[in-house]
Amino acid sequence: MQTKIHKLTLPDSKRILMISDIHGHATGFETLLKKAGFCKQDILIIVGDIVEKGPESLKALRMIMKLVQSGNTYALLGNVDLWRLEHLLSEDASVQQELLNYSLKATKWWNTSFLGELCQEIGVNLSAEMNTQDVFHRLRIHFKEEFSFLYNLPTVLETQRMIFVHGGIPHENLDSFAGTDCYSLLKRDCFLHEGHSFQKYVVVGHWPVALYCKTFACHNPIIDEQQHIICLDGGCGLKEDGQLNLLSFPDWQSDAFKLYTWDELPVITAFDAQAASVDSRYIPWERERPQVKLLEQKQQTSRILFEGHEMELPSDFVSCENGICYVRSISDYHLEIQPGDQLSLVFSHPYGSYVKKEGVAGWYKGRCQ
Repeated sequence: MQTKIHKLTLPDSKRILMISDIHGHATGFETLLKKAGFCKQDILIIVGDIVEKGPESLKALRMIMKLVQSGNTYALLGNVDLWRLEHLLSEDASVQQELLNYSLKATKWWNTSFLGELCQEIGVNLSAEMNTQDVFHRLRIHFKEEFSFLYNLPTVLETQRMIFVHGGIPHENLDSFAGTDCYSLLKRDCFLHEGHSFQKYVVVGHWPVALYCKTFACHNPIIDEQQHIICLDGGCGLKEDGQLNLLSFPDWQSDAFKLYTWDELPVITAFDAQAASVDSRYIPWERERPQVKLLEQKQQTSRILFEGHEMELPSDFVSCENGICYVRSISDYHLEIQPGDQLSLVFSHPYGSYVKKEGVAGWYKGRCQ
């Protein structure tokens, strides 16, 4: 799909709200708008990845379509949105089968998929035996308005002070991107570490901000004042401790901002104080790790060496076979906690409670309710 550039002059007096990677979390998105008091006097910018990985992709998409029609909301295309659209518009049986296979797996991971939601509305059960040629044809007719909306979303939105794009850009000569393939601007992993600096702030999603963390997982937006990059993606739908982030600026010229967050985690109250860890490490992905060395494995806890740092973790988070360690995405960071603190509970474990406080995840060993 070709890159579409949209240029917008923002009014001086209007509040600017921005969010990315809603990923089908319509309830969370709606909750954040209410928290922020979003109204017709505001400007809302949605930086891509509307669908997939959440329970209400179709609802989220239709909510955003309605908001865009109201005139004060601007939505951009994300890489996942593009992939789903390209699959759904394709008449190639192998491409359709690829989406079906993914969707069947996604349904096991997240109990839902965008394709599954679409099929459900037209009365089709998602199954390996589904006739994709027939079903996809019916989907293109039934969801013509929704697919057209996604197809026409811009890739880049430029305003007086900010450039919005889902993945990232290599430079600010935006006109040079017009008409080129948009994929490299939508999926730009680890954009903050590419080393670019910009005159205008470049606001991106796509790459969960926690993946930039080394010592503990923080899911709050990153605002890099030297590089002029803002990273919004809180990992909602991808990280079990992730969240939706909504940033609000009083006007387009202001540096002041408010952060509104949402997650589905239950809230608990801490009873005991706990000091923060002096040193810790965060393992960002759940995968085989040749660089991890198992030092000691007991029934309850194991000690590993990760990037030169010795970590103690629950033994059921670590498994080793043929000298290769598989480690759950986790940190050994212990949060600073005061009695009465409200914490989001990620999970409970005999080792302790893995919780989140003000966007930062870590262990809490005290009593809670």
